[in-house]
Amino acid sequence: MIKSLTKGALILSAELVQWLNQKSPSTPNFNRQKSNKVEYKTITINQGVGAGLKFAPDNSNADFAKGTYELPLQEALAHYLKPGDVFYDIGANIGFFTVLAAHLVGNSGYVYGFEPVPENVQRIRHNLQLNNFSHTTVLETAVSVHTGKGRLLLARHSGGAMLASAGTPVDFKGAMNVNLTSIDDLVAQKTLKPPTLVKIDVEGAEIDAFKGMKQTIITYKPTIIYEVDDGNQEYFEQKSKALENLISSMGYQTMALAAAYPGVKWHIGHFVAIPRT
Repeated sequence: MIKSLTKGALILSAELVQWLNQKSPSTPNFNRQKSNKVEYKTITINQGVGAGLKFAPDNSNADFAKGTYELPLQEALAHYLKPGDVFYDIGANIGFFTVLAAHLVGNSGYVYGFEPVPENVQRIRHNLQLNNFSHTTVLETAVSVHTGKGRLLLARHSGGAMLASAGTPVDFKGAMNVNLTSIDDLVAQKTLKPPTLVKIDVEGAEIDAFKGMKQTIITYKPTIIYEVDDGNQEYFEQKSKALENLISSMGYQTMALAAAYPGVKWHIGHFVAIPRT
């Protein structure tokens, strides 16, 4: 079902690429830092939940540097995450929310970042090191319904890579083999601490990610924040409804967050799922 739905992403591909380009200007006045022979530009975030934290953004979104990236999600994290909580950042991109969560849960909590793109993984680890966050683990893997191997289709935008089973990025630039991980497997093996809050942003592979952690969700009842997007409104609504139905079957109620990208023609929605009492 998801495969057919993602075909709608090609309808507005030119508009999405234009939007990505608008969101990706170079940001001046960075201090230069080096990590593992890769040169990064480091800033101190001065807005949002991460104000005061250090971060090395890339050029994919100027809001990383401003600290204003997806403010409704930042506010949701600040509301739901408490010191001592355990956070899963599934589809961590370059680690903006991984870093914010590590700050919010403190040394008594723990953060796991899941990201299959090697360049992103390296930047996440660098960003955590900038803030001396040691209560974190970054796993270089895609999250799916089963543990195994998969094919990842890469995008020019750092957060746009997609599993081949979910579709093709509109700014496709290549492919690679990646590890696939079922959250249920890792939790059952006690590789991970059970989650308090989970954020899922996996570019069309949301249903497989949810199915691969169904037992964890039912057993530990974490709060879940997830993203749905598509270039076609009808497909976007169908995806959103399919996920809402799946999550409802696990004993959850879902509500939409405020728009993170108001005025953008590409349809992007963020939702919070909370266990029904």
